[in-house]
Amino acid sequence: MDNTDNTETRDLTVLMNELHSVLDSIYSGIIAVDKKGRISFINRAAEKFVGTKQKVIGRDINEIIPSSNIKDVLLNAQPQYGIKMNIADKTVLTNRTLIMTDGQVTGAVGTFQDITDLELISHEMHSVRELNSELNALIDSSADGLVITDGEGTIIRINKAYRMMIGIPLKEELTGQPVTELVSKGYLPELVTSKVLKTRCSATMIQEIKDKEILFTGTPVLNNDGKIVRVIANIRDLTELNSLRRNLHIISKKMKQYHSELSRLKIKALEEGFIFNSPEMQKVLELSIRVARVDTTVLITGESGVGKEIIARIIRETSKRFSGAFIKVNCGALTPSLVESELFGYEEGAFTGATKKGKPGIFEMSSDGTLFLDEVGELALDLQVKLLRAIQEKEITRLGGTKSIPVDIRLITATNRNLAQMVEEGKFRKDLFFRLNVVNINVPPLREHVTDIPILVDHFVRRFSQKYNLERKVSPEILHAFAEHEWPGNIRELENTIERMVILSPTDWLDSSLFNVSTKNPPKSAMSFSTLRDALAETEKKMILQAYQSTGSTRKAARLLGINQSTVVRKLKIYTD
Repeated sequence: MDNTDNTETRDLTVLMNELHSVLDSIYSGIIAVDKKGRISFINRAAEKFVGTKQKVIGRDINEIIPSSNIKDVLLNAQPQYGIKMNIADKTVLTNRTLIMTDGQVTGAVGTFQDITDLELISHEMHSVRELNSELNALIDSSADGLVITDGEGTIIRINKAYRMMIGIPLKEELTGQPVTELVSKGYLPELVTSKVLKTRCSATMIQEIKDKEILFTGTPVLNNDGKIVRVIANIRDLTELNSLRRNLHIISKKMKQYHSELSRLKIKALEEGFIFNSPEMQKVLELSIRVARVDTTVLITGESGVGKEIIARIIRETSKRFSGAFIKVNCGALTPSLVESELFGYEEGAFTGATKKGKPGIFEMSSDGTLFLDEVGELALDLQVKLLRAIQEKEITRLGGTKSIPVDIRLITATNRNLAQMVEEGKFRKDLFFRLNVVNINVPPLREHVTDIPILVDHFVRRFSQKYNLERKVSPEILHAFAEHEWPGNIRELENTIERMVILSPTDWLDSSLFNVSTKNPPKSAMSFSTLRDALAETEKKMILQAYQSTGSTRKAARLLGINQSTVVRKLKIYTD
């Protein structure tokens, strides 16, 4: 071999070494194979994936990297680019191309770029994007307005609620602008964000924006160096909350007035003889007070003697018409010929005996006050028509007259008859019934609130003893007999009975022989009680057992009797053992 050949060989060797050095210095891994797929070259970067040169040179590529697919490139003579694959615990991006010599395929080369860190970063970025999306959704769905700025006061985020409360159009882009633009554009007179940036502390203020009271709260976010990196401004519309607070105050004030009025009415009711301690009568009183506050028509129903007139007086006393006239008319006590002239008045010469100047009727005299028509079911049908007109038109025409006279009254009616049944029988006008029955207050008979009998007896005995200057007492036997009696005449019958016994009893004790009305279920040993305590205990037992049998529930029985459920349970255990 001459010198020229030796020189060319040395130059080629140097060139190959330089090429290998260049390939070894490349960050991407490179593996070359011959046309049979045996590894002919591997650079240092590729050694991280498959091992050292000594271990892999000359070996089949599929033994070292089963998923390389370089042999497919040799077979199909088609390169492959941007293929992602896993080698060991690494994720790599690979390109596979052919090695051509004189137009012939002599091998193939694959490049491998480690993208494990990039994949991790990509995954983290995806998580950040999802988190950011969720955060934006939360901010936009908040009922409170939010605007977030950086440490320089530049707007980063602003939600829909903030725009709506302040009046910023949704299409107006504010992100990236100084928050002071909200003042410059006239949306706000003052910024809580500016106050936070100035004081480096949380701040609160209230501003009136478009007739709304809005609370502004600013909070700084500091980094580790104590520098403000964010300011979160929160706004809340206080208009409705303040309105509710004011309404609550008004309601509380009215409740105090109501309780005060209720106490006053109880005292007034006691003076009127409306004595009670039962939950049934408590409901009647409370309903009467509620109804009294509005000028609606009221129909009071109940048996004779239950106290319908007292309820009417309580309604009048509690109403805004308490200082006006209160006129009562018993429709059943007047003859049909007198009812019309008494109710509506008459003009001169309207009938024989009419005064020369005429006379105003009860409707006119009740104007600005309260008219109470008792026994309204006794009115004749032709008078019902005139009564209906007076209620609807708020005016009347005197008997024998042609001029309409306006009247302003509060009408309360009462009856012991079944008006609904009378309507079905054609004895009472349906349209008048509906006009009168706007609010119905039904007063229960005494037999349905027998717990009131002891206090009623005590009240009447004291009242009549004082009236007739006598000293009278009630024995347990008589009290028990009173509790057993049906009282078809209700409280009026009880009152008359007590008055008679107070007057006629020969001694200080009411004479039981004077109570000569048979009871529905007379007690077997009504006269065997030696003390008031025994009589009351027997009455209590009967009432608790009846309440439980009628309701089937200790809770309902307790509510009916106005006592605790635990008391009913305890007493039932005693009475049924």
